[in-house]
Amino acid sequence: MQDEKQTRQKLIESAKKEFLEKGYTKASLRSICADAGVTTGALYFFFENKEDLFSAIVDPPLNGLKSILIQHFKDDVEEMSGIDSLDDVDMDHSEISDRIVGYIYENYDSFMLLLNASENTVYENVVDEFVSMLDRSIPLMMTNLKGYTCDEYMSHWMSHISIDAFIHVIRHEKDVETAKIRLRAILNYLVMGWLQLAMRPLP
Repeated sequence: MQDEKQTRQKLIESAKKEFLEKGYTKASLRSICADAGVTTGALYFFFENKEDLFSAIVDPPLNGLKSILIQHFKDDVEEMSGIDSLDDVDMDHSEISDRIVGYIYENYDSFMLLLNASENTVYENVVDEFVSMLDRSIPLMMTNLKGYTCDEYMSHWMSHISIDAFIHVIRHEKDVETAKIRLRAILNYLVMGWLQLAMRPLP
């Protein structure tokens, strides 16, 4: 059993390198097996095909990040329901920003695969999925704010900007602590922008 776990992990690590270097489409299962020191038969014992292998790498961290965001959005909806004025909104989102960044950097290779090497997989639109998550959640938060309505166009625009900001920093900043500092400032700035651009007082 231990040998099977070790073999599977070797394949996972070799696949990460191959996918990161060549992308999903050009990655070779033979090369992955050679690097892991196993036969192709061993690979097919653990994984149905190349897509199944790719999914085994990216699915767990992707689902983990989605869970963090869903819980955060749920908490924010509850918090906004008790607020009467924009002046009372908590602008400091450093805690959730640090948590997201820390989680991404703990699984950095997997998220780089999703962002840079997922073309021709079911994950190739993952960025749009995160924008859609924000699109669905932000209006729910904002409409709980008494006396205001949410401008859906501006909210969608801000959703794109927010996701793009995270992606830019994550792609270009290798140090997690520096990334946390940068994204704290960016997210807090964007929260203020959301409230100013996407919220309109009811007549």
